[in-house]
Amino acid sequence: MSLRDILYQDDYRSGYDNIVEDFFRPSLREAELYWRAVGYFSSSALEAFGAPLGEFIKKGGLIRLVTSVELSEGDLRAIENGAVRQDICARRLEQIIETDFADGVGDGVARLARLLEMGRLEVQIAIPKTGAGIYHEKIGLFIDGEDYVAFTGSSNESRNAFENNRECVDVYSSWGSTIRAARKREHFEALWNRADKGVEVYSFPEAAQKKLLRVCGEWEAGRRQTQQQSQKWRHQDEAVATFLAAERGVLNMATGTGKTRTAMKILQALVERDEIDTVIVCTDGNDLLDQWYSELLAVRKTIGRDLRVFRHYRDMKETQGFVLDPRNAILLVSREPVASALRQLGRNQARRALLIHDEVHGLGSPGNRTRLASLSDNVRFRLGLSATPEREYDHEGNAFIEDHIGPVLMTFGLREAIARGILAPFNYYPLHFALTDADRERIAAIYRRRKAREAAGNPMSDTELWIEIARVYKTSEAKLPVFTNFIKNHEDLLRRCIIFTETMEYGDAVLDIVHKYRPDFHTYYSGEQAETLRKFARGDLECLITCHRLSEGIDIKSLSTVILFSSERARLETIQRIGRCLRTNPDNPQKIANIVDFIREGGEHDDPNADEQRRDWLTDLSTLRPAE
Repeated sequence: MSLRDILYQDDYRSGYDNIVEDFFRPSLREAELYWRAVGYFSSSALEAFGAPLGEFIKKGGLIRLVTSVELSEGDLRAIENGAVRQDICARRLEQIIETDFADGVGDGVARLARLLEMGRLEVQIAIPKTGAGIYHEKIGLFIDGEDYVAFTGSSNESRNAFENNRECVDVYSSWGSTIRAARKREHFEALWNRADKGVEVYSFPEAAQKKLLRVCGEWEAGRRQTQQQSQKWRHQDEAVATFLAAERGVLNMATGTGKTRTAMKILQALVERDEIDTVIVCTDGNDLLDQWYSELLAVRKTIGRDLRVFRHYRDMKETQGFVLDPRNAILLVSREPVASALRQLGRNQARRALLIHDEVHGLGSPGNRTRLASLSDNVRFRLGLSATPEREYDHEGNAFIEDHIGPVLMTFGLREAIARGILAPFNYYPLHFALTDADRERIAAIYRRRKAREAAGNPMSDTELWIEIARVYKTSEAKLPVFTNFIKNHEDLLRRCIIFTETMEYGDAVLDIVHKYRPDFHTYYSGEQAETLRKFARGDLECLITCHRLSEGIDIKSLSTVILFSSERARLETIQRIGRCLRTNPDNPQKIANIVDFIREGGEHDDPNADEQRRDWLTDLSTLRPAE
C-alpha cells in the first residue's frame, strides 16, 4: 500500500470521525517522512505530537518538527538592549525544560526524545520577528516518495483531544488537491529553510537537547523503577483484595514483606468504602506496639477521617476512653486487656469494626483461648498477621485462631520474598558441636526425674521431656569453644549483629567471648531499657545479646547477622529470628545477610535430629538469590 491507496476525506471531525484511527495512523503507516509544525514548546504539546507515532517509528520514519518558544517581556527588553535573539531563545528553552517538564513526561515525549537521540527527529525553533507572540501555524505533511498529503487543523493530536474535544482537520493530497497541497508544503519548506518572512528560525540548541534527553531519561528510569517496585510488592495488593473479599482470615507473610503496610492498606480501603468506624489493633510486646503507633499516626494523615488513637499498654490505660465512644476511634492494645474492649463493644459497633491481631500465632495460647472465646463473633472484619501463623504441635491453639480470626487466606513465604528481592539473601554458617559428658549427665538426670515422677503417680509428659532435653542442647557449653574458634576468623560478623541465647547466664558466657573483639555491645534481656534497642538501631552499639525479646516485629534494616545459640524445634521462632536480618537496607542495596547456627551431632534422643533438619532447610534457602 501507499498514501494513494488511502481513501482520504476532505476533512475529519471529532464526534463524526475517529481522527487518530481514520487519518493519522493510516498516513503514518504508509509515509516515509512526517513534517509537523506545532505551537508552543511544552511537555503537553510534545506529548500530543508524539501520541500516534508508534508504527511510523517502527518502520524507520524520519520526522521534522518546527515549534516555538514564548518570549517574556524581560526577554524582549534584553533583545532590544542588544542581547542575541537566538541566545535568549536557547535560555528560554532550557528554563521550560527545567520547569514545564519537572513533573514528568509521558510516553510521547519520551518516544520523541529517543528519536532525537537516534538522529531520526530534527527540530527547529521558530520565533516571530516582532512582538511577544509565538509561531502558531498548524501545518503537517505525510510524504511517501513523490506523493504527499498536507493537512491543517488543531495542533493537539492526542487521542483524548480527538475523542473528547471538537476538532477538525482539513486534508489536501498532492494528487487530488494539487495546488493547496503544494502551497502547504511550500509554507513548511520556507520555514524549515529559514526563508519565511515573518519568523526567525534557529536550530534546536545542543544544551536544550541534552537537558531534554536527561529529563526524559530520568523519567523513563523512574517509570521502570516504579513498574519494577509495583511488580515486586504486588503480593500486598493481592493480599488486600483477598481479605476484602473474605472479610476475615490470616495473611501469612514473611517477616519484612510488609504485613503492617498491607494492614494499613486494608484499613484505608475500608474507611474509604465507609464500612468501618472502629479499629482495634492487638499484639504483644511494647516495642512492637510502639511501631504500630507510628504506623497508625502516619496512615491517619492519608485518610479522609479524623480517627482518634487510644493506647492500652505499658503505663497507658486508655481502653475505657475508647469504649465510651468507639466511633471514629482506634484502640492499640496488648493481648491481655483486649478482652475488656471486645466485651464492651456493642453488636452494631462490632459490625462496623476492624480487628487486627498481629503476630497472630500468639493468640492461640491457653490463656488467650480462655479470655477471648466468642468475643470476636460479632466483629465483621477480622485480620490476622503473621510470618508463622500456625502453632506447631498445638491443634487446639490453631483451631482457636481459625475460629477467632479465620483461615489462612494467603501465604507469601521466605522463599518467594528472597527470590523477588524483597528480603535479602543470606550466607549460612552451620557450626557443629558434640554434647559434653556434663550435658549427657544432665540428660540422664532428666530421665531419672521422669522415672521418679512416674513412680510417684505424677508422670512427665512427652512435651515436658522434650522441653527439658532441648534446654540442655540450647545451653550446652560445647558450643562456646566452637564459637570462639569460628569468630576469630569472622570477626566482621559481630558488626550489626544480634545473638540469641536461651538464658541470661548463657548470654553472659557468650558476652565474655564477644568482649575480646568488640567494645560496643550490650545485653537486652527482660526488663532492660528500650534505649538500648534505640542505640543499636542508630548504630551506637554494634552487637546485642538477647534471649527472646527481639524475636518479633522489630525493624532494624541495617542488621546484618543473627547468631542462633538457641533455636526451637518448631520453625516459628527461627523464622522470626532470622527475619530480623533479612530485611533489605536502602543504604546497602547489595546486602547479603549472615546466619550463624549451631548443629548438634547425632540423634540419640530425637529422630530425626531437629538441628539437622533446620540445617538442611536453611542451607536450601541460603542458595536463593533474587531474580534479575
